[in-house]
Amino acid sequence: MKSKVKDLDEEFKENIKSFNFFDSNCWIGKPNNPGPFYLSKVDEIKEYMKYCGIEKALVSHTLARFFHPKVGNELLLREIEGHKGLIGCFILLPPSTRELGPINNYIEDMLKRGVKAVRLFPNSHNYSLKEYSCGDLFAKLEERRIPVFIWSRETDWNTLYELCTNHPKLPVVLEQCDEEAYWNLRYQFPLFEKCENMFVETNKGHLYLGIDEIVSRFGADRIIFGTHMPVDDPHASMMLITDGEFS
Repeated sequence: MKSKVKDLDEEFKENIKSFNFFDSNCWIGKPNNPGPFYLSKVDEIKEYMKYCGIEKALVSHTLARFFHPKVGNELLLREIEGHKGLIGCFILLPPSTRELGPINNYIEDMLKRGVKAVRLFPNSHNYSLKEYSCGDLFAKLEERRIPVFIWSRETDWNTLYELCTNHPKLPVVLEQCDEEAYWNLRYQFPLFEKCENMFVETNKGHLYLGIDEIVSRFGADRIIFGTHMPVDDPHASMMLITDGEFS
Protein backbone atom coordinates (compact mmCIF):
# COMPACT_ATOMS: atom_id res chain seq x y z
CA MET A 1 0.00 0.00 0.00
CA LYS A 2 2.79 2.42 0.93
CA SER A 3 4.52 1.63 -2.36
CA LYS A 4 1.34 2.41 -4.29
CA VAL A 5 0.90 5.74 -2.50
CA LYS A 6 4.53 6.62 -3.20
CA ASP A 7 4.10 5.79 -6.89
CA LEU A 8 0.97 7.95 -7.11
CA ASP A 9 2.79 10.81 -5.38
CA GLU A 10 5.70 10.61 -7.82
CA GLU A 11 3.31 10.45 -10.78
CA PHE A 12 1.46 13.52 -9.50
CA LYS A 13 4.68 15.50 -9.07
CA GLU A 14 5.78 14.65 -12.61
CA ASN A 15 2.44 15.77 -14.00
CA ILE A 16 2.62 19.04 -12.05
CA LYS A 17 5.99 19.88 -13.61
CA SER A 18 4.40 19.97 -17.06
CA PHE A 19 2.26 22.95 -16.03
CA ASN A 20 5.25 25.22 -15.24
CA PHE A 21 3.24 27.00 -12.55
CA PHE A 22 4.00 30.70 -12.07
CA ASP A 23 2.28 31.99 -8.92
CA SER A 24 1.26 35.63 -9.36
CA ASN A 25 0.12 36.04 -5.76
CA CYS A 26 2.78 35.18 -3.20
CA TRP A 27 3.76 37.05 -0.03
CA ILE A 28 6.65 37.15 2.41
CA GLY A 29 6.69 38.63 5.89
CA LYS A 30 4.09 38.33 8.64
CA PRO A 31 0.57 39.73 8.13
CA ASN A 32 -1.57 41.19 10.90
CA ASN A 33 -3.73 38.08 11.09
CA PRO A 34 -1.94 34.99 9.77
CA GLY A 35 -4.11 31.95 9.19
CA PRO A 36 -3.46 28.38 10.37
CA PHE A 37 -1.19 27.76 7.37
CA TYR A 38 1.56 30.36 7.25
CA LEU A 39 5.22 30.57 6.29
CA SER A 40 6.94 33.93 6.63
CA LYS A 41 10.56 33.37 5.59
CA VAL A 42 11.88 33.28 2.03
CA ASP A 43 13.61 29.92 2.49
CA GLU A 44 10.36 28.42 3.79
CA ILE A 45 8.45 29.78 0.80
CA LYS A 46 11.01 28.45 -1.68
CA GLU A 47 10.99 25.02 -0.05
CA TYR A 48 7.20 24.83 -0.15
CA MET A 49 7.09 26.04 -3.75
CA LYS A 50 9.40 23.17 -4.66
CA TYR A 51 7.24 20.71 -2.75
CA CYS A 52 4.09 21.94 -4.54
CA GLY A 53 5.68 22.09 -7.98
CA ILE A 54 5.51 25.87 -8.41
CA GLU A 55 8.38 27.07 -10.60
CA LYS A 56 8.30 30.84 -10.01
CA ALA A 57 6.37 33.42 -8.01
CA LEU A 58 5.55 37.12 -8.10
CA VAL A 59 6.17 38.28 -4.54
CA SER A 60 5.10 41.23 -2.38
CA HIS A 61 6.01 42.01 1.24
CA THR A 62 3.40 42.25 3.98
CA LEU A 63 5.08 45.35 5.46
CA ALA A 64 4.38 47.21 2.21
CA ARG A 65 0.69 46.61 2.80
CA PHE A 66 0.39 46.77 6.59
CA PHE A 67 3.09 49.38 7.41
CA HIS A 68 4.27 51.50 4.45
CA PRO A 69 5.00 50.66 0.80
CA LYS A 70 8.38 52.38 0.71
CA VAL A 71 9.68 50.38 3.67
CA GLY A 72 8.13 47.08 2.61
CA ASN A 73 9.22 47.37 -1.02
CA GLU A 74 12.85 47.90 -0.07
CA LEU A 75 12.75 45.02 2.39
CA LEU A 76 11.21 42.82 -0.30
CA LEU A 77 14.12 43.31 -2.69
CA ARG A 78 16.68 42.69 0.04
CA GLU A 79 15.00 39.44 1.10
CA ILE A 80 14.47 37.94 -2.37
CA GLU A 81 17.91 38.95 -3.69
CA GLY A 82 19.73 35.90 -5.00
CA HIS A 83 16.64 33.69 -4.86
CA LYS A 84 16.06 32.44 -8.37
CA GLY A 85 12.40 32.22 -9.29
CA LEU A 86 11.17 35.01 -6.99
CA ILE A 87 10.19 38.21 -8.81
CA GLY A 88 9.35 41.46 -7.03
CA CYS A 89 5.92 43.09 -7.06
CA PHE A 90 5.84 46.56 -5.47
CA ILE A 91 2.91 48.18 -3.71
CA LEU A 92 2.44 51.78 -4.84
CA LEU A 93 0.68 54.94 -3.67
CA PRO A 94 -0.85 57.87 -5.61
CA PRO A 95 1.78 60.42 -6.64
CA SER A 96 0.44 63.63 -5.05
CA THR A 97 1.77 63.02 -1.52
CA ARG A 98 5.21 62.12 -2.91
CA GLU A 99 5.70 59.49 -0.22
CA LEU A 100 7.59 57.46 -2.82
CA GLY A 101 9.26 60.51 -4.34
CA PRO A 102 8.55 61.54 -7.95
CA ILE A 103 6.48 58.62 -9.19
CA ASN A 104 8.05 58.44 -12.66
CA ASN A 105 11.49 58.10 -11.10
CA TYR A 106 10.26 55.50 -8.63
CA ILE A 107 8.73 53.37 -11.38
CA GLU A 108 11.80 53.57 -13.61
CA ASP A 109 14.02 52.62 -10.67
CA MET A 110 11.87 49.64 -9.71
CA LEU A 111 11.99 48.36 -13.30
CA LYS A 112 15.78 48.61 -13.31
CA ARG A 113 15.81 46.55 -10.12
CA GLY A 114 13.79 43.74 -11.68
CA VAL A 115 10.29 44.50 -10.38
CA LYS A 116 7.70 43.39 -12.95
CA ALA A 117 4.27 44.32 -11.51
CA VAL A 118 2.54 46.42 -8.84
CA ARG A 119 -0.30 46.10 -6.35
CA LEU A 120 -2.64 48.82 -5.09
CA PHE A 121 -4.63 48.91 -1.83
CA PRO A 122 -6.74 52.08 -2.09
CA ASN A 123 -9.14 51.29 0.78
CA SER A 124 -6.45 50.06 3.17
CA HIS A 125 -4.16 52.97 2.31
CA ASN A 126 -6.96 55.55 2.20
CA TYR A 127 -6.97 56.98 -1.32
CA SER A 128 -9.06 57.01 -4.49
CA LEU A 129 -8.40 55.19 -7.77
CA LYS A 130 -10.22 57.93 -9.69
CA GLU A 131 -8.37 59.89 -12.38
CA TYR A 132 -7.93 63.00 -10.22
CA SER A 133 -5.90 60.91 -7.77
CA CYS A 134 -4.22 58.13 -9.75
CA GLY A 135 -4.53 59.17 -13.40
CA ASP A 136 -0.86 60.13 -13.73
CA LEU A 137 0.20 56.91 -12.01
CA PHE A 138 -1.93 54.79 -14.33
CA ALA A 139 -0.68 56.66 -17.39
CA LYS A 140 2.93 55.85 -16.48
CA LEU A 141 2.13 52.21 -15.75
CA GLU A 142 0.15 51.97 -18.99
CA GLU A 143 3.04 53.45 -20.95
CA ARG A 144 5.32 50.67 -19.68
CA ARG A 145 2.58 47.97 -19.77
CA ILE A 146 3.12 47.17 -16.09
CA PRO A 147 0.40 44.86 -14.70
CA VAL A 148 -1.65 46.29 -11.82
CA PHE A 149 -3.10 43.86 -9.25
CA ILE A 150 -6.10 45.10 -7.23
CA TRP A 151 -8.15 43.23 -4.64
CA SER A 152 -11.89 43.38 -5.33
CA ARG A 153 -12.68 44.55 -1.79
CA GLU A 154 -10.21 47.42 -2.12
CA THR A 155 -12.38 49.25 -4.66
CA ASP A 156 -15.75 49.06 -6.41
CA TRP A 157 -16.78 47.66 -9.79
CA ASN A 158 -17.68 50.99 -11.38
CA THR A 159 -14.23 52.34 -10.56
CA LEU A 160 -12.63 49.23 -12.06
CA TYR A 161 -14.64 49.76 -15.23
CA GLU A 162 -13.52 53.40 -15.45
CA LEU A 163 -9.91 52.39 -14.86
CA CYS A 164 -9.97 49.79 -17.62
CA THR A 165 -11.71 52.04 -20.14
CA ASN A 166 -9.60 55.13 -19.36
CA HIS A 167 -6.40 53.11 -19.70
CA PRO A 168 -7.15 50.37 -22.26
CA LYS A 169 -3.53 49.26 -22.63
CA LEU A 170 -2.99 48.85 -18.90
CA PRO A 171 -3.25 45.20 -17.73
CA VAL A 172 -5.56 45.16 -14.69
CA VAL A 173 -5.65 41.93 -12.66
CA LEU A 174 -8.50 41.42 -10.21
CA GLU A 175 -7.50 39.55 -7.05
CA GLN A 176 -10.10 38.11 -4.66
CA CYS A 177 -7.94 37.05 -1.77
CA ASP A 178 -10.45 37.69 1.01
CA GLU A 179 -13.74 36.62 -0.58
CA GLU A 180 -15.13 33.81 -2.68
CA ALA A 181 -15.03 34.67 -6.38
CA TYR A 182 -18.47 33.26 -7.18
CA TRP A 183 -20.06 36.20 -5.35
CA ASN A 184 -18.77 38.53 -8.06
CA LEU A 185 -19.46 36.79 -11.37
CA ARG A 186 -22.35 39.12 -12.26
CA TYR A 187 -19.91 42.01 -11.92
CA GLN A 188 -16.95 40.26 -13.51
CA PHE A 189 -18.49 38.97 -16.72
CA PRO A 190 -19.70 42.37 -18.01
CA LEU A 191 -16.20 43.70 -17.35
CA PHE A 192 -14.68 40.83 -19.32
CA GLU A 193 -17.07 41.58 -22.19
CA LYS A 194 -16.31 45.30 -22.28
CA CYS A 195 -12.65 45.45 -21.19
CA GLU A 196 -10.04 43.31 -22.90
CA ASN A 197 -7.42 44.51 -20.42
CA MET A 198 -9.25 43.00 -17.43
CA PHE A 199 -7.92 39.73 -16.04
CA VAL A 200 -8.78 37.67 -12.97
CA GLU A 201 -6.46 35.80 -10.64
CA THR A 202 -7.54 32.25 -9.83
CA ASN A 203 -7.30 32.24 -6.02
CA LYS A 204 -10.73 31.81 -4.38
CA GLY A 205 -12.26 30.83 -7.73
CA HIS A 206 -13.80 27.78 -6.10
CA LEU A 207 -17.20 27.82 -7.80
CA TYR A 208 -17.67 24.46 -9.51
CA LEU A 209 -16.30 24.85 -13.06
CA GLY A 210 -16.21 28.64 -12.58
CA ILE A 211 -12.70 28.96 -14.02
CA ASP A 212 -13.74 26.63 -16.85
CA GLU A 213 -16.65 28.95 -17.69
CA ILE A 214 -14.33 31.97 -17.89
CA VAL A 215 -11.96 30.06 -20.16
CA SER A 216 -14.82 28.85 -22.35
CA ARG A 217 -16.37 32.29 -22.79
CA PHE A 218 -13.41 34.66 -22.68
CA GLY A 219 -10.28 32.56 -23.28
CA ALA A 220 -7.55 31.12 -21.09
CA ASP A 221 -5.46 34.27 -21.41
CA ARG A 222 -7.94 36.14 -19.19
CA ILE A 223 -7.06 34.09 -16.12
CA ILE A 224 -3.84 34.56 -14.13
CA PHE A 225 -2.75 31.74 -11.85
CA GLY A 226 -2.29 32.79 -8.23
CA THR A 227 -2.53 31.15 -4.81
CA HIS A 228 -2.22 33.84 -2.09
CA MET A 229 0.54 31.68 -0.61
CA PRO A 230 1.36 31.41 2.26
CA VAL A 231 -1.89 32.81 3.65
CA ASP A 232 -3.69 30.08 1.71
CA ASP A 233 -2.34 26.66 0.80
CA PRO A 234 -1.56 26.63 -2.95
CA HIS A 235 -3.01 23.21 -3.69
CA ALA A 236 -6.63 24.39 -3.94
CA SER A 237 -5.75 26.96 -6.61
CA MET A 238 -3.55 24.46 -8.42
CA MET A 239 -6.34 21.89 -8.55
CA LEU A 240 -8.59 24.38 -10.37
CA ILE A 241 -6.05 24.25 -13.20
CA THR A 242 -4.84 20.65 -13.10
CA ASP A 243 -8.34 19.15 -12.81
CA GLY A 244 -10.35 21.67 -14.81
CA GLU A 245 -12.25 20.38 -17.82
CA PHE A 246 -10.21 22.71 -20.03
CA SER A 247 -6.84 21.22 -18.89
